Amino acid sequence: MKNALLLLLCLMFSGCAIAPVKLRLVKHEAEEDLLMLLTRALVKPETADSKDALAHFIERWKAESRGERGLVTAAGASVDYEVTFASKGAGTYSADYFDQLQPAEDFELQKLAHHRRAGAGVPLLALRENRHREPLEAFYPPEAITRPVTAVATMTQSSATRRKVRIELVCPLSHEKSGGKALAADFSVPWGALLARSGKLKQSQLLDFLSRTPSRPPRLYLMEPYNPNKEPLIMIHGLLSSPLVWAKLSNELWADEAVRRRYQIWHFHYNTSAPALYSARLLRAQLHELRRQLDPEGDDPAMRHTTLVTHSMGGLVGKALAVRPGDAFWEAAFTVPPEKLTVNAEDRAMLHDAFSWEPDRSIRRIIFIAVPHRGSDFADNPVGRLGSWLTVPPTPFRQFYERISAANPGAFTPAYAELGSGRLDSVNSLSPKQPTLRILASLPVPPAVQIHSIIGNRGKAGPLERSSDGVVPYVSSHLSNAVSEKIVPEGHGCVSHPDTMAEVRRILAR
Repeated sequence: MKNALLLLLCLMFSGCAIAPVKLRLVKHEAEEDLLMLLTRALVKPETADSKDALAHFIERWKAESRGERGLVTAAGASVDYEVTFASKGAGTYSADYFDQLQPAEDFELQKLAHHRRAGAGVPLLALRENRHREPLEAFYPPEAITRPVTAVATMTQSSATRRKVRIELVCPLSHEKSGGKALAADFSVPWGALLARSGKLKQSQLLDFLSRTPSRPPRLYLMEPYNPNKEPLIMIHGLLSSPLVWAKLSNELWADEAVRRRYQIWHFHYNTSAPALYSARLLRAQLHELRRQLDPEGDDPAMRHTTLVTHSMGGLVGKALAVRPGDAFWEAAFTVPPEKLTVNAEDRAMLHDAFSWEPDRSIRRIIFIAVPHRGSDFADNPVGRLGSWLTVPPTPFRQFYERISAANPGAFTPAYAELGSGRLDSVNSLSPKQPTLRILASLPVPPAVQIHSIIGNRGKAGPLERSSDGVVPYVSSHLSNAVSEKIVPEGHGCVSHPDTMAEVRRILAR
């Protein structure tokens, strides 16, 4: 019964019921040996037949675990090949990095637009099981590390009996050309391969609401190789949702050359049963940790500018990163100043970060999609009360505030007494009556941060000021200081609407 009610709430609040993406293998490896495949691949390298042969040669080579170099020969053959897989810096890969290399052309996508580009080389699906073999892989999706890769083969030396062949595995997210020609690419099959493994993530966006111990901890995920020169584009999902809501938009952004050249996509996954400010604190900490790992010297251009794309409650998480609250939240929540509380050093630091943080100065743009800046009446009606009843805030959140309350009786104001009991959850925190929401709405975004709004009105006629996306009214989403505002004829789950995706692309190209 609870699961059915939760599914109903999910459909209303997040629009997360996206048709599952399917990736189907439609073509199998040709029954040729390595020598025949490579010979065919080098006859006329730019023809479709040669590209197909090269892709299947690499697939077979990888399946046989032949490593970075080796000899390809056969009994009675008049010529053999000395093959070397070579990587030359950023944006190229060692063949040993991936667990699977398969021809992208062998797959068919369903429920996701298939974006490809013709050019030099042959596109592959590259997949690495995420076993945390490197420290950075803690920030990659646990389902798998999938990449668009293009294989480019060149003959480097030839004699009557031996030919030397060099194969490079190039990432088209980092390189647009090879040898002066546009690089062939398949930008969508890697998304499809990752999404095909996301069943547990889809379940977690519903079931984690019912558990004090979420199936996975909040985590910032890099969706592509880190590039020190590309601006992070951090996508933050909303209530009862997950990064799956960004599947179609991410696929469109990889396919857009202007966006692809400038930005690198990161997704933030968090348990949405806790209030937005709690999740914002976790994201701030992870951004700090990731930046320390990626850019210990602090001189990467990528770390100076960040854009956020946010949906629903994710917009509140995102705004909290960019503003300076001062004492506003503390004075609303506590009856005593910080120094009067009985807490250990670790809890005191956490309290400071939760209520009086410093803004992230790298954030230069925030795109708000269907964000309830001033709350939603659904939080106070029977549907919202049902959602609050179902919601189970995560254990660390609950225990932290219960610990503070037990050591400091009467420290919380009446408006925040539920914090001390561990019962302030994400649903009732979205009530227009909730002090936190009113304070966050009143905090100004720094002048250096551009903000843009995309708001749904379900395509209904009538005054815009009285419209709604079915969950959040226009007057709650509207921001008078937004650089732009786009009205989309869709409901609250408007993230994948064509008008929304086109508007995000337009903003990012500015």
